[in-house]
Amino acid sequence: MKTDSENFSPQESLDLITSMINRAKGNVQKNSFYFLLWGWTIMVCNLGIYIMIRFLEMHDPFWIWLLTVPAAIVSGLYGRKQEQSRTTSHLDNINKWLWIGFGVICFTIVIFGFKINYQINSVIICMSAVPTFVSGIMLKFKPLIIGGLLFWISGIILFMLPIEEQFLAAALAIGSGYLVPGYLLKAKKS
Repeated sequence: MKTDSENFSPQESLDLITSMINRAKGNVQKNSFYFLLWGWTIMVCNLGIYIMIRFLEMHDPFWIWLLTVPAAIVSGLYGRKQEQSRTTSHLDNINKWLWIGFGVICFTIVIFGFKINYQINSVIICMSAVPTFVSGIMLKFKPLIIGGLLFWISGIILFMLPIEEQFLAAALAIGSGYLVPGYLLKAKKS
């Protein structure tokens, strides 16, 4: 191939784009870890809250969300190790910052959730649609595209449910939007 300062032929441009997409696909397939880690963490938190409110009649079970702290630490350490051990493409960087931006927005909503009486499940589930759907489009991976659409539909449904039922519905949404695509990505890389 020619250097950056020279013009690419149409075929060379297409080859470069194809190689970037294939490299990003391989890297994201390796990142099924994140979908599984966060899918299980968030699903357990939602189910835990549902069980504590419904069956144990606890009024403030939200401490269970502290499980996200070790998940964030593990996620960060895993990400650092992954970045050191592989080359990344421009699409990898876009995908990484898309998910980091999503995480920052989720953190902001949790911190200021008192402003909306912590009725944040439907908002976060709706927001989950964007990075999941866009990742699916970038990778041409239909389970992630479908997962993003399911998050959007689930978020709309959550707005109409009583708060207690939102936790159960959110757990189901996470299972279908993160865990199913995560396991399919993991199986695909084998």
